[in-house]
Amino acid sequence: MNKIKSISVSVIAFLFIAMISSCTEDTTIDTKTSAYVPVIYGTITNQNVRQQIQVNSSSAYFDKETNQRIAKAVVTMKEDSGTVSKSYLLTQDSVGSGIYATKDPMMGKPGWTYRLSVVMDFDNDGNNEEYTAECKMPKALKVDSFNISKKKVGEYTLYSLNISAQDDGDVENYYMGRYSINGVWYNKISKYIAFNDVSLNGEYVKNLSVWNFNDVADKSKFSDDDAKDMIFMSPGDSMVVEFSNISKAYFNFINECTSQKNGSNPMFGGPPANISTNISNGARGFFTAYGVSVVSAKAPELNK
Repeated sequence: MNKIKSISVSVIAFLFIAMISSCTEDTTIDTKTSAYVPVIYGTITNQNVRQQIQVNSSSAYFDKETNQRIAKAVVTMKEDSGTVSKSYLLTQDSVGSGIYATKDPMMGKPGWTYRLSVVMDFDNDGNNEEYTAECKMPKALKVDSFNISKKKVGEYTLYSLNISAQDDGDVENYYMGRYSINGVWYNKISKYIAFNDVSLNGEYVKNLSVWNFNDVADKSKFSDDDAKDMIFMSPGDSMVVEFSNISKAYFNFINECTSQKNGSNPMFGGPPANISTNISNGARGFFTAYGVSVVSAKAPELNK
């Protein structure tokens, strides 16, 4: 029998907004001779936090060094409803961290457009370059209920993440889940849950399985190489999931990072080939906005 890894069930249909569009540009890198390039990554959410953008310099593809943080950038972000707009200057709390944040907490707003600008002299030629990106925030996903059930598939025990929600109708949607298990957040992009829906024509879906994790008791059934890339669950584990609907462009970005297996939030060790980006001027990374719906549940205990 084929071994089962943490399986995505790419069936989900719910949510109440059409997919947001985003201009993307595909950049192909010669992995043997690729030069250093800016790597810019940031998300704007509807959570009331200091929104962050990270600015790094990539290492060469086969370079094992950690990406160099860029400390001398001017980072601004503008939000625009079409009739009202506001600009923000993002600064570093710790100079040299490469992490630029809004001065005060702010909440992204569904339906608003967000424009990012990063100005810096990346190539040290005495002239500043500007790197820009734009995205639009959709409505937050509303999950009516969330639970974790246990099931057997052949010789394997799986923990299924199940949701109930209203489908938005005849539109193709893309979704993401960022999660913690027992308080530990899995922030690597390659560990994100990402899936697209199958249209259910506006139907209400109840207890729909959207993702599965293997039981830790089955870990020995997998090779060491397979097991090191998997997330296992145990009876009684507590899980928090932040579900979001995202653009097709960001969905593709997550999947491309996952295919590299070393994709991390926010940066990768070296610039993987053929990773899409919506950052202009030859930079890598991604800038996006999405609403967050936070849900939690516990895995069934033993014998339940």
